[in-house]
Amino acid sequence: MSIQTDHIFSHSLSSPTRGKLICPHCHYSFPLTWYRYWSAPLGNYCCPQCKRVSHLKANSAWILPLQITGIILGLGIPSFFLIYIFHHLFIGGAFLLFGILGIVIPLDKWIDGNFKKLKARKTK
Repeated sequence: MSIQTDHIFSHSLSSPTRGKLICPHCHYSFPLTWYRYWSAPLGNYCCPQCKRVSHLKANSAWILPLQITGIILGLGIPSFFLIYIFHHLFIGGAFLLFGILGIVIPLDKWIDGNFKKLKARKTK
């Protein structure tokens, strides 16, 4: 029995978790990095190749209701439950804040990179 010593990964380190955006103008595929995600809070991304701006649009109507339902069920109800049990607003607020920072924002970035598509802006 031999032990593998070259440690070659069977998957690309950037493809499954980073998400790919495809420019609607030049069809260039580029990864959705954290820098791009934080630089475009409204979803207006600039293509690194053609430098034209396009915006994210959900390709399905179920994405936004799923996000809102997940936030309410996963964070809202437990934070109110913690406030009710401990009679202290700080505990529920801290749970809500850390939940948003640790779960909601990475999940939103993942959804943006994997389920939403870039659309060209309509010119006037």
